Amino acid sequence: MFFFKKYLLFIIISLYFTQLYSQNIDHKSLELEISNFNDKNQNEKSIVKLDKIINDTKSTDYDRYHAYLQKSLTYKNLYNYTGALTNLTLAEKAGRNTKYNKETSTRILIEQLFIYFDLKKNKEFNELLLQVKPENLKYIKNETRAFYECILGNLEMKKGNYVFADKYFDNCIILLKKENPKHLPIIYKVKVELYNLMGKHKEAIKAFEIGMDYAEKFQIDIYKITMLETIIYYYTSNEQYKEAYLAQSEVTRQRKLYDAANRSGQLNNLEKELLQQRSDIELNNKKNMQLVLSTIIILLCILIFVLFKLFQSNKQRRLLIEKEIARMRIQLESYINHTAENKNNQLYLNLEKYNLKPRHLEIIELIRKGKTNKEIGNELFISENTVKYHLKIIYEILDIDNRSELTK
Repeated sequence: MFFFKKYLLFIIISLYFTQLYSQNIDHKSLELEISNFNDKNQNEKSIVKLDKIINDTKSTDYDRYHAYLQKSLTYKNLYNYTGALTNLTLAEKAGRNTKYNKETSTRILIEQLFIYFDLKKNKEFNELLLQVKPENLKYIKNETRAFYECILGNLEMKKGNYVFADKYFDNCIILLKKENPKHLPIIYKVKVELYNLMGKHKEAIKAFEIGMDYAEKFQIDIYKITMLETIIYYYTSNEQYKEAYLAQSEVTRQRKLYDAANRSGQLNNLEKELLQQRSDIELNNKKNMQLVLSTIIILLCILIFVLFKLFQSNKQRRLLIEKEIARMRIQLESYINHTAENKNNQLYLNLEKYNLKPRHLEIIELIRKGKTNKEIGNELFISENTVKYHLKIIYEILDIDNRSELTK
């Protein structure tokens, strides 16, 4: 645990400093970098880098969309589907504010579809599948398109349409060979299942061998496990229990090495540590701000003291100024009181020609003071509805439409 924390600290420091002055994000390079981290089981590096982008004030919404999307794929790689769906939701929110809305919404929809397919949640999967519009598939790249068509092939396989399913899978192989061959084990996995159903045992074994070769070539542990689990099912369904046992032993060994659950937990802890780091930075900034404010206050106090000394050095002038200020204050108060009295008198003079009751005049005066109906009711000890009733009568008498005209 101690070694992990030291390793984690090294990753955080190195990645934060290398990214300190550069935020021009190349999204293709970012995707490739994160994918390489995940393929090498270096998921912590993925999370640290993506967290930096998400919380950088220089990042655009489109940058954050890509970062959340890659975080989702990182968690999905460790079978943490809850984390994957949570980050897809955040990616969708960020992408909604960009000019690439069609691209982002289509990709999010497809990725959600993949997750519910893996989880075998048929209701959610079918609802999302209906939302996929063929004309929007142009917004996704061939790699994602291949995964989508692989699912369509699976659906045809379940219906017993083996020929159509095989055509889908062959097309997926063509797309991935051009786009990203490291993902080909996904397609050869379902090829094994298809050929098993068709009774083509040689083809099934061949598909397994090809898929495993690609997994070994690119050293992607999760694909090795996937291929082995598929061949276990093949052996079991064909009563080849010895081969199934040997494959199961290898899967158990591989899964122990991969340790998805533990690594997923480490990622959650890492995210908490990153959050705590940001909180510490914010707290430190607040302390620095308080220090600056304290310095300013001290300087102000010094300035006030100097001014006070200067003020005392000319006492007679100060007394004259105070007397002048006092005289001006008295004049100003007299003027304000006189003006307020004139306005109040003018209010009643202007309204004398109307047949208004004293209660009406009280309400008008309170409205001009900015009181609400509720405040008027509280002050006059009447209900809010009664205030509204009086207002209606006032409007009719004065031939006005609303209370704003009473303030004019």
